[in-house]
Amino acid sequence: MKTTLRVCTAAWPLVICLLIPALTRAETPVQTWVQPHNGGFAVVVDGNDDVVVTRSSATTKYSSAGVPLWTNSFVWPGSDDNEAYALTVDSDNNVIVTGLSGFFTTYHYATIKYSSAGVPLWTNRYDGPGDYGDAGLAVAADGNNDVIVTGYYISGGYGYATIKYSSAGVPLWTYRYDVPLNSPSYSDAAATDGNNNVIVTGAAASSGGYSDYATIKYTGAGVPLWTNRYNISTNGDSSCAAYAVAVDGNNDVIVAGMSDLDYATIKYSSAGVPLWTNLYGRCSTNHQFCTMALDRSGNVIVTGSAAGKGGYSDYVTIKYSSAGVPLWTNRYDGPVNGDDYACGVAVDGRDNAIVTGYSTNSAGGYDYVTIKYSSSGVALWTARYSGAGNNNNWGSAVAADHRGNVIVTGYYDYATIKYICVPSPVLVGLQLTNGAFYLRVDDVLQPGTLVIEASTNVAAWTPVFTNTAPTNVLFYADPDANNHCSRFYRASQFP
Repeated sequence: MKTTLRVCTAAWPLVICLLIPALTRAETPVQTWVQPHNGGFAVVVDGNDDVVVTRSSATTKYSSAGVPLWTNSFVWPGSDDNEAYALTVDSDNNVIVTGLSGFFTTYHYATIKYSSAGVPLWTNRYDGPGDYGDAGLAVAADGNNDVIVTGYYISGGYGYATIKYSSAGVPLWTYRYDVPLNSPSYSDAAATDGNNNVIVTGAAASSGGYSDYATIKYTGAGVPLWTNRYNISTNGDSSCAAYAVAVDGNNDVIVAGMSDLDYATIKYSSAGVPLWTNLYGRCSTNHQFCTMALDRSGNVIVTGSAAGKGGYSDYVTIKYSSAGVPLWTNRYDGPVNGDDYACGVAVDGRDNAIVTGYSTNSAGGYDYVTIKYSSSGVALWTARYSGAGNNNNWGSAVAADHRGNVIVTGYYDYATIKYICVPSPVLVGLQLTNGAFYLRVDDVLQPGTLVIEASTNVAAWTPVFTNTAPTNVLFYADPDANNHCSRFYRASQFP
């Protein structure tokens, strides 16, 4: 998408028509680096815009320029199953990873903290009651750089197990939310608020083989403050699972996940009072919620997939205001009308939303597909990554750095990609200088190659000017302009 001027050159004064408003100014995504075989399940960006990715038992850190800085693998002695599921960074850019280690039926939480330089600082395992399976599924760091890990344990029944460690790795408290029914229950997400309270959410089994959202808030000392369960059915006969939790600037809590075949997003006050609930998909099927992010104003962006044309899944991304009002909904159906699944969402410093996942390609496999939306829901760009030979490339997570650049990671191809977002230059008008009219191009990115193209019919375009010199404002006079009754111009730029 490019900004276009129409200039009537047969008679003056000139008529100028801006066809694309500046508020929806397009961008071009440019791959600045790709690290093959080093993708993963989760990605974070630290305070220096370095990138950390984890997968299986390996965690890798890259500089903002894509240079590998360190890789650490964790294997508990004697274990044959070591998996990392989640990571975070604290305010000192230390890296914390959690997952499991052990054997097929007797695995336990494994949580590791690395310094920003990759030095292992401490490792903690948690073995729940009974020597069964336990796994850390989510991790967060609070304002004191203490670490909170949550997941599940199995011991006759199933339950949440949430643990807090000091920044030095000392266990401070453990709280189990017991669900005595012999059905899966797990805590899948964790967050902390401005008072260092801890919020966890997930799915808790209920009678009849169904499940509820179960969201719990603890004080920083581990005292339970409130527990809220949610089921879309008044009879509790639906399967509901929360997958994401976030805290806004008022310390209110937002939880999102799946309720039967719907996205269900709920906001609670800091005291646990339900403020609003939004459902998406009541008249459709095959919805799969994935994750959520908040912008600076506390607006909520949720993403996942839902059945579209021909029954195939499309990306579906929804933005709600902080008061729960739906602001926009966007769907993405890939070029071959196959299945498309959104798996990750992030928000940059300008409240743009970036969604990633995977989309069917012409070879029958999948590509990473990443889409950036403006804060008002306008699609700014879409980028596909096919990897080597159109294999199955599943985008799993996305992050934005402090400059608005986008980092995507995924698996089967296991690649991590960084895109810089190049704003399209804007043709803002004409200026009469020494009897000649000059096109004015504003907001040119530094550095880059600017190309101005001309057309008489908006169908065939011819480059008429190229500039590579750094500049923020540029003027150009087309010597061929007066030979045409009508003349259209557009500008684009690439690094």
